[in-house]
Amino acid sequence: MTSSALKSATSLPIRSFSAELARGLGMVPARFVQEMIVGIHRAQSLHLTDIARSLGEDVELHATLKRLSRNLTKTGLTEFISTALLERAARDITEDMILVISCYDLRKRFATRMEYARGGSDESPDDGYHVCDISAIDPASPDYYMPLFSRLWSRHAPDYKSDETEILAAVNQVYSATEGRGVFDWPQVTMEPDFIWTLAQAPDLRAISYVADRDATVMVDGQPRTISNLASSGERPYSKLIFKMVDEPFARRVTGTQDARSAELSLSLNFGSLSVQLDTGKQATLILERTTWEHGWPGDAVVLATGVATGTQDQLWELLQNHHLAQDTEFTVASHKSRFNQSDVRVLTYDRLQLLNILLQAVIHYEAHVENTLTVEKHTYTSDPHPGDHYRDFTVPVDAADL
Repeated sequence: MTSSALKSATSLPIRSFSAELARGLGMVPARFVQEMIVGIHRAQSLHLTDIARSLGEDVELHATLKRLSRNLTKTGLTEFISTALLERAARDITEDMILVISCYDLRKRFATRMEYARGGSDESPDDGYHVCDISAIDPASPDYYMPLFSRLWSRHAPDYKSDETEILAAVNQVYSATEGRGVFDWPQVTMEPDFIWTLAQAPDLRAISYVADRDATVMVDGQPRTISNLASSGERPYSKLIFKMVDEPFARRVTGTQDARSAELSLSLNFGSLSVQLDTGKQATLILERTTWEHGWPGDAVVLATGVATGTQDQLWELLQNHHLAQDTEFTVASHKSRFNQSDVRVLTYDRLQLLNILLQAVIHYEAHVENTLTVEKHTYTSDPHPGDHYRDFTVPVDAADL
């Protein structure tokens, strides 16, 4: 190989990692996979020009760029690398880990020539692309997470059925690779609210999800009850003191100062559980939360749990702590991937974009789990006060629902 990046001693760890993922490929595609993973890592970019330049080959940049572009069209690489990465990661998954499902949109407003993007001035929510990432985090080591899997799709692709189908396919692939180890967590409150019922009804799947749809109905003692009704009337016999960090603009409202970058709230978290039955007859548990604090109105939340132990106060508390950690992990995953500005990538074909997405996932996995340079720095909820000197002069009333 002539790439100086692949001959450099400083690239040895990621070269070894990329070679493991490419094992079983032919010489040419294996070299391409190694160069792309090393190049993306070194350039911190998905642009082929940046990747080619970072490789430092002893040929003209145009020649390297042309070769990378040509190899990016090879069929079967996306599935091969995705499977190899997931199998590698699955070996480290334990029963107690949280498998965080994170979904986001890739808008391509001005990329009207990209396959199935349908961008333009009259852009609709169906345009662009959509991504589902699944990452694992161990509650015993809450600062470190491990990317497992990523799936990219377009709602205009000929084989598209629904976002629900795409996300469930990702979940099932991870579930199979981990042999059922780990608990899936769907912490999102805005995207695909109906998906939680599909997730909860999947056989043998252990899962917890935030319930955003308060009009949804479940069965309690043989009678249909809405989530809204249960949230308002359900008992919450247990209580814990927790600490929550808030940023602008809420921090300023809480402290009443102009220079409040962050503030810590001490909250009373009251919680309880209720056994319910889903439409399919499957048993589940609703965990009811209510946070209150001295200077604001109470805020309610509802979490749906299936396949996990919920019989004691300690078990419920552990699930709630894990769910809060999943929310922090989701935020972290989005933050780390945003550095690569996927929306700015202008490869023209759908297959190329899908391959770039999984190569990026491999790089994020390396940086987060092998190199340990990407961590979950922000823990919104904690059982003990956050480290540091944070404002606590609560001078302005704030609605807890806004926090």
